[in-house]
Amino acid sequence: MNRSIERRLKNLFWKLPIPGIIKEKLRHRYSSYKFETEQKQKEETTIIEDDDKIHEYLVYLFDRFNKRNKEYKEYIEHQNTANDVKLIVYYLTQYSPDVHNDLWWGKGSTEWDNVSKAIPQFTGHNQPRLPGELGFYDLRVKDVMRRQIEIAKNYGIDVFNFYYYWFNEERLLEKPFEMFFEDKSLNMPFMLCWVNENWTKKYSGTDDSVLIGMENTEDNYKRFIHSVLKYFDDDRYFCINDRFVLQVYRPSLIPNIKEIIDYWQTIVNQKYGKKLYLIACQERDASTDWCSKGFDAENEWMMGSAKNQCLDITNQIKPIRSDFSGEVFDYYDLVKNKRYYIKKNRTKKVYPAIMPSWDNTARRNNRGTIFHNSSPELYYEWMTNLISEVKEQKYLDIPMIFINAWNEWGEGAYMEPDREYGYAYLEANWKAKNNKSFDN
Repeated sequence: MNRSIERRLKNLFWKLPIPGIIKEKLRHRYSSYKFETEQKQKEETTIIEDDDKIHEYLVYLFDRFNKRNKEYKEYIEHQNTANDVKLIVYYLTQYSPDVHNDLWWGKGSTEWDNVSKAIPQFTGHNQPRLPGELGFYDLRVKDVMRRQIEIAKNYGIDVFNFYYYWFNEERLLEKPFEMFFEDKSLNMPFMLCWVNENWTKKYSGTDDSVLIGMENTEDNYKRFIHSVLKYFDDDRYFCINDRFVLQVYRPSLIPNIKEIIDYWQTIVNQKYGKKLYLIACQERDASTDWCSKGFDAENEWMMGSAKNQCLDITNQIKPIRSDFSGEVFDYYDLVKNKRYYIKKNRTKKVYPAIMPSWDNTARRNNRGTIFHNSSPELYYEWMTNLISEVKEQKYLDIPMIFINAWNEWGEGAYMEPDREYGYAYLEANWKAKNNKSFDN
């Protein structure tokens, strides 16, 4: 199918007056079908037959060696000024050996394996994305996390939001977080985002090749809350209005949702005399009102909830592979036309989100999704607008913004310093939060 036609049909689909849960199920089926179709294609890499474009690509590829962007910034020690806007950054613990990864991907496998094998899909494509100061770190090393905290605080990050992988009593990627939790000298406020979906072997948006399944039963969801209770004892745990903030990644999967939430609240209240502050991540269809189902608020999910609004420029780029089947969106257009904050979110309690960039070709190669033309200056503009937005939003309990992410290197969504930009995105973050001009 022609990509522009496919895109228009997708946009039409998401505007249909169908319940969000049903849309998600249909999207899931379509993603499975599309992935199976892609898998039937030839496995061999197919290069375009155009000598001029191949030459242009090779020049670009070799020119990237150890090259810094003109916006590159070195580390600067900062003093943060008073600002009541909270910046919450997602934190991935997929950077140390794990028994599950050893079994599924090979001994010693981590997310760095994907990051290190990425290549540009077209001339001008910002790949590979390689780490700067922190290097290809191992999160078993406590000093790595200590330095991450120093950097984050220095540049205006307030809270680490750890992805929490819990499957029917079994945990994944838990060791780095448990190391953090047990050492109170790692003084960073934190919260948890429960990723309540199947863990699969394919980054395809489908449940093909499920490695660990999530049992969507009431009993399982009730047992979950008992697994996180001990973390609320920590003085570092992030609260809003004296309530423990807990985020759920896939709220649509919760069975008998009101009963489950009531149970969670009862258990927490019995132990602490406090309540949870529950935040639902918006899914692809952002029309569901999760507050009416028992949540206290929602948050945008970048890049999911805004993707429908973005300018698709896939047909404008010239991939080096003739079998390129990914999607390319324009980050510049996303920021300049403010497509990131859906208007209807302004009439309900939805915390906005931002991403410094997005590019998961490190995981999916020629089938990835890319937000092209991102830059620290555009990120600064976006963040500045969101800070003004949350300060004026009367529906929000506190001014708060979610950043996707601190270290999602396999998705090209990270704030950590890299070789090309150094600390430029972090510097843009600090300037926006501290009301400083980007150019000074």
